[in-house]
Amino acid sequence: MPPWQPVHGGAASDPADLPPFDAPRMPSLHPEYEDSPTPDGAEDTRPAPTTPRWGEPQPETAPQAESVPQHQPGPQPESGREPEPSALAAPPEIPVDAGVDDARIDPTTEHPVEEPVEQVAPVSRGGRNMPVATLVGVALLALVVVAAWWHPLAFSALVVVFSLAAVIEWRSVLAKQARRVPLVPVALATAGFVVATWSYGTEGLVVALMAGLAGSVAWRVVDERIENTLADSLAAMLTLLWIPFLASFLVLLVMADDGWHRVLIVILAVAGSDTGGLFAGMLFGKHPMAPRVSPKKTWEGFAGGLLLGTAAAGVAAYYFYAGDWWIGAIVGLGCGLAAVLGDLAESAVKRDIQVKDMSSLLPGHGGIMDRIDSLLLAAPVAFVAFAVLTRFT
Repeated sequence: MPPWQPVHGGAASDPADLPPFDAPRMPSLHPEYEDSPTPDGAEDTRPAPTTPRWGEPQPETAPQAESVPQHQPGPQPESGREPEPSALAAPPEIPVDAGVDDARIDPTTEHPVEEPVEQVAPVSRGGRNMPVATLVGVALLALVVVAAWWHPLAFSALVVVFSLAAVIEWRSVLAKQARRVPLVPVALATAGFVVATWSYGTEGLVVALMAGLAGSVAWRVVDERIENTLADSLAAMLTLLWIPFLASFLVLLVMADDGWHRVLIVILAVAGSDTGGLFAGMLFGKHPMAPRVSPKKTWEGFAGGLLLGTAAAGVAAYYFYAGDWWIGAIVGLGCGLAAVLGDLAESAVKRDIQVKDMSSLLPGHGGIMDRIDSLLLAAPVAFVAFAVLTRFT
């Protein structure tokens, strides 16, 4: 029986007469043949195999040095046939949001963001330059106390200056967030709040507030721009309520007969709360108070600040009110709580708009708003506390 006779029987066939096994897009078992099969009806012009057929003796060849096989490019396709695309060719890059919307509304993202942008956390007070911050803080404290002691009108003028600086600073921050606060009506309302408070007291402040809010909205409405009218109007109203309105309560405090005493007690309570919270948090802080808003503010620091602020206000009241230290202690306690809330409120706003400081005007402190954020909320609390406590003395 010939060596190529099938085991299962049947007609014997020469393996050389069998066509090579070729499959499209797969490597050939017979590299001497072309990849492309011969079209039907065309004469097979492929060269004969150079390897010996099955059953024939192997020819003796001289040993050759081993070499790394190199890829040989296949023959060019015949005329009239389109070349097949390569199996390893990379697919074309299609933007993830192509064709979703009009380009003016939803522009195509060529390089989509794979990771969310990390929010910028507010700078903690533990990272301040302490010598510089101390010098600046003492200078500001001396300026404010001297102005309140010298004349209430001088202190009121200082309130206007600081309020205008804070408004301009806050307006610049909002401009980076595409919020436009009209400077002219807000600046006029800021000065008008202090003038109305100085002239007519609390009634004048309320009337000035209503006029300022209406005027800022009316100024925005008569503007030719229609876009973001509601957002810009609300931003202007927040500016007036947050800065000049709350600052005007300092003017109400200094207008009393013992005005500069009250101002000094409030400033000592706020400064003591800030300083005590800083050092107590650095030494004993372990439990975060508001990690999403101010990560380094702790409950231990809050307790230390409240204790120091209350003690400082109580000591000042002991000398100013003939031994009635409890007046200062109650006012200091309320101002300490309000100071922490004011600080957290500004930290939340800064985290939302992703800024570290409102500005770098005050070395070691940041901006004007970074320095007076606690004082702004403590002023109305102190005004109400003094108004209630004086009825019992």
